[in-house]
Amino acid sequence: MAKDYYKSLGIARNATKDEIKKAYRELAHKYHPDKGGNAEQFKEINEAYSVLSNDEKRAQYDQFGQTFEGGSPQGGSQWPGGFRMDFGADGAGGDFDFSEVFEDLFGGGQNRTRSRERKGKDIRIDIEIPFEEAILGVKKEVELFKLVRCARCSGSGAEKGSKMNPCATCDGKGNIQKTQRTFLGSFTQVSTCPECAGSGKRPEVSCTQCRGKGIEQRNEKIELLIPKGIRDGEILKMTGSGEMSTAAGTPGDLYIHIHVAPHKTFRRQGDDIVMQLPIKLSQAIVGGSINIATIDGMIKLKVPEGTQSGDILSVRGKGAYASSGYGRGNLLIEIKVELPKKASRKMKEIADNLAKEGF
Repeated sequence: MAKDYYKSLGIARNATKDEIKKAYRELAHKYHPDKGGNAEQFKEINEAYSVLSNDEKRAQYDQFGQTFEGGSPQGGSQWPGGFRMDFGADGAGGDFDFSEVFEDLFGGGQNRTRSRERKGKDIRIDIEIPFEEAILGVKKEVELFKLVRCARCSGSGAEKGSKMNPCATCDGKGNIQKTQRTFLGSFTQVSTCPECAGSGKRPEVSCTQCRGKGIEQRNEKIELLIPKGIRDGEILKMTGSGEMSTAAGTPGDLYIHIHVAPHKTFRRQGDDIVMQLPIKLSQAIVGGSINIATIDGMIKLKVPEGTQSGDILSVRGKGAYASSGYGRGNLLIEIKVELPKKASRKMKEIADNLAKEGF
């Protein structure tokens, strides 16, 4: 019985090339034998993709069905990433490009694989900063004990004056090929040489400080720039400030998890800063000006006549810096009118008079 390649990939007959690739990518992840999938189904979707991803073969298949003999090609397919797979007559290879759909399964191109192997470890640290520094921004210095390039040989791994020779393990290529046969065919994987870390060279006399590795562990001071308006829980990334894996590789990244300490007066609400301000009853009745402390320093606040407890007074531009980096929120001041717990005789007389007037 002729196979329905569209049904194999679960797509419509008018599916675009992007839709075909997306469907195949998802099914390849699901059915790949190395990931615990079904080998027969994996072979079937490979066969379907080999046809439908090729415009000429797809057109023939749409016209003649599977009888056009394009569904089970012989030969092999070389995938960037150091993998080559050879198929027999019943295989699923072909003259189509697996390089993109197999990036996630096998790590992508050879250069990507090698660079990922040679990238150093990422570092994550937690720091707590005061509320004011989170609003206004700050520079801080941290000291980390990590793997860095050797200070003595500058990462070459060679003692001063020593020559660099081709690596004997990889013959100066920087990589090693390993072939493995499976029921799906022969796989040849290219990996970074462990002796020279991909450089293809080894020192004649190794550095006495790092013993030829080109890297060492030591304390390193790093300056952190905390941006204005950062929020509690945000994570900053400093590319290249992590650890080295090899002298020829690239360092990992540094992730800084920010914790903002609570403030006794202020709290953040979006891009606004909120505070409570207790005022006397007389100030609430007749109004006036009050000096108050803000994140930016002292300001004079005008309290309108007849201000009520719970009223919100707003001071424009004295809040937090927006996350976009442009503009600031406002300072929102919640008024709390203080009433005396014990009134004097004169205060009682005033209150009696106010009551007579309906207040």
